[in-house]
Amino acid sequence: MVGGGGCYYDVEEELYPAAMCDTAAVTWATTVQPLVATNCATPGCHVPGGTGPGDFTSYNGVKNKVDNGTFATRVLDLQDMPPSTPLSNCELQQIDLWIKDGAPNN
Repeated sequence: MVGGGGCYYDVEEELYPAAMCDTAAVTWATTVQPLVATNCATPGCHVPGGTGPGDFTSYNGVKNKVDNGTFATRVLDLQDMPPSTPLSNCELQQIDLWIKDGAPNN
């Protein structure tokens, strides 16, 4: 074993390059909603009574922010949302495709 028993961290982008990103069937229900539920609609954030502006527990709450441009600005342009764990390049690409497709409720 070279280098002893130190820590080893996989880098998702190196293990699964962009060519491996599944963008063939990006939908609200199977792609975007799970990302939003895991990263945005979390306790204290984009939920009723949370500190984040908007209720992301429903499609309509997210769609309002998509329609006014703030969702794309914060998630895709500034990439400061979610603040705790950055989205992968693949996840960003999937969200971008969904928004460019009109952010359908599919």
